[in-house]
Amino acid sequence: MAEVKTFYFTEGNTVRQVAQPLPDRHEIERERRERQERNRKRQQRKRAAMMRRKRLYTVYIMGVIAVAGVLFVGYVNLTNSITTHMDNIAALESQVTDLKAENSAAQSRISTVSNLADVKSKAMNELGMVYAKADQIVYYNMDDSDYMSQYHKIP
Repeated sequence: MAEVKTFYFTEGNTVRQVAQPLPDRHEIERERRERQERNRKRQQRKRAAMMRRKRLYTVYIMGVIAVAGVLFVGYVNLTNSITTHMDNIAALESQVTDLKAENSAAQSRISTVSNLADVKSKAMNELGMVYAKADQIVYYNMDDSDYMSQYHKIP
């Protein structure tokens, strides 16, 4: 007789094979807490990095402010120095103008007080001076210089 093979399939509410067992409630809670802890640590690292950047930015801004302050103070001092020098120059120019006016006034007084004709007559009459004769005059040639050095007694 021939054998009859029969195959039975089980269908319905029975479980054939489970790839992974379903996690229980405690394991789900633990994973959620671990995830929250990782997120919290990541946030703390981000905040710490942000604080380091903020400190660096604050130091940078303070440096810029300090340099700007030094430059401003230097500019004010330089401007003050220039103003002081300009005042000194103006005072010196005023003194020069006053001295020139005094010199011209003194020269005009001298020219009005003394007359060359009076000087000539006084020199000839009172002091006995006379004009030099032709044989008393000695001429010297000068070579492209505006002065002459005397090494011997003039005859």
